[in-house]
Amino acid sequence: MKRYMEHMIRSAEKRVDHFLNIQVRDEKDAFYGGMKQPVLDVKPTVYAMADAASVYLNENSRYYKSEALKKVMEAALVFIMNCQREDGSFDYPTCNFKSAPDTSFCFKRLIATYRLFLKYTEEGELEKLKKGYRSVLEKALEELYTGGFHTPNHRWGITAALMQGANLVREERPELAKTLTKRAQQYLAEGIDGNAEGEYAERSTGNYNAVVNNAMISMYEESGDEAYLGYVERNLKMMLYYFDPDDTIFTQNSTRQDQGKAEHPDKYFYQYLYMAAKTGEPVFDRAAHKIIKDNMERGDMAPECLHILMLHDFMTEYEFKGYGFLDTYHKYFKEAGVIRAKTPEYGYSILKGKSAFLFLKFQETLIYLKIGESYGDIRNFIPQTIEEKDGVCVLTSVAKGWYYLPFKEKQDTSDWWKMDHKKREILNSSEIRMTVTLKELADGMEVNVKAEGLDHVPLRVEICVPAGSILENEHFRLKAGKGEEMVLRSGFVTLTHGNQKLLIGPGYGTHEFGGHYSGEEVNDTGYTIYFNDYTPYDRTFSIRKA
Repeated sequence: MKRYMEHMIRSAEKRVDHFLNIQVRDEKDAFYGGMKQPVLDVKPTVYAMADAASVYLNENSRYYKSEALKKVMEAALVFIMNCQREDGSFDYPTCNFKSAPDTSFCFKRLIATYRLFLKYTEEGELEKLKKGYRSVLEKALEELYTGGFHTPNHRWGITAALMQGANLVREERPELAKTLTKRAQQYLAEGIDGNAEGEYAERSTGNYNAVVNNAMISMYEESGDEAYLGYVERNLKMMLYYFDPDDTIFTQNSTRQDQGKAEHPDKYFYQYLYMAAKTGEPVFDRAAHKIIKDNMERGDMAPECLHILMLHDFMTEYEFKGYGFLDTYHKYFKEAGVIRAKTPEYGYSILKGKSAFLFLKFQETLIYLKIGESYGDIRNFIPQTIEEKDGVCVLTSVAKGWYYLPFKEKQDTSDWWKMDHKKREILNSSEIRMTVTLKELADGMEVNVKAEGLDHVPLRVEICVPAGSILENEHFRLKAGKGEEMVLRSGFVTLTHGNQKLLIGPGYGTHEFGGHYSGEEVNDTGYTIYFNDYTPYDRTFSIRKA
């Protein structure tokens, strides 16, 4: 790890440079001491202060014991104290006010920064900052104890902060420590939402998995209970199956705002490093090394965790032994309804319960599939079951065409919106039984779509490809425009995107119906190739390397 410490320090210095450049110096300004934002938000300054303290206290930094930086930090402390409410809370000013969860997220950085001050200074040094941080931390404990939460991960951020707070005041205020501990135990009594597959409730591979892992590590450090590390270990092993061939995170199954965002797993770096040092697991060692080495070679800023490394000598002194993620894998996460696979040529994901049910990743080239039904109130095929057998994956669904029947008895109102429509009988006049069979090939995927039941329904396979791709065959060549589409009536089309060349087909197009006007999902960021036919429907095509 020592070879990467310079990268960690230089990146932290750049973040501090930015902090210094935009810090408000006018004492009459409400943002005095903080970073100017569209709204009065304390969190960016709290986070920046962790970097500032790290480089101020690191003898290998150009900011080491800089008097100018010390004054900047003291001004930032004024801003933080001014943003803290009387009840000890902080706001997330775009939606959450007097927010215990956001107070806990600030508390995490505040206490880490405070502990840096204690670890790296002598008595009498940085006393204004130490006393100020101690005051902010103790004041925040009231909100952490009395406040509530919105989402599953909030509970563990609050619990970790309660445990940290209890240990912070245990000697001087033992009764408060007992009160905080009791509150933490109330949260823990709900049971931690990490399953045997390593998944947390929010399935947020791009963000909240890392947030919960951080809380679990803190809870372990405050209590010494290694059971908390078990959740981290399982989640980080699961995450190895969520890294795509281009080393970004697959996020399409997330239930939170990271859904669909492809990011490198930099935020997991310190967690893999921590667990590599704690457990000796080679997969953690290789993953941590790959994340930081690749990050540096890409020229990106190092993960924002210098303060964590400086608080844990065993992390800064760790020596990497390997490098890399899993070369290939095939894993069915049954509880989540997700199959993740990576071959030497490409990777793919199959999702239950999603209209976009198949994602193919050829390095940086992402293609996904949907099937439009437009059948009554149903707009897309959404797999209800997923099963692997004989080397293939089979997805199924049954959709019913239904209609209301008249009430058997007169209702109390003629206002449609006030009627209790649950009392109506339902007529199921037809159904469509869909079966999609996916066969892994060495260089791509073969897809069979079969629809039985009601006839003459215009179905459409929607192959969503990146905008800007070049599509061509012996008859045409075009550049795929964002939000545009085509029906491939027959034959194959070659797709070129980046350094990837793929062959898609054979196409078919016996109708031109592009979807119902109401409630239709639109691929407005990419380009759509349609394969269209009526039910009964039984067609096979493939997407593979050309």
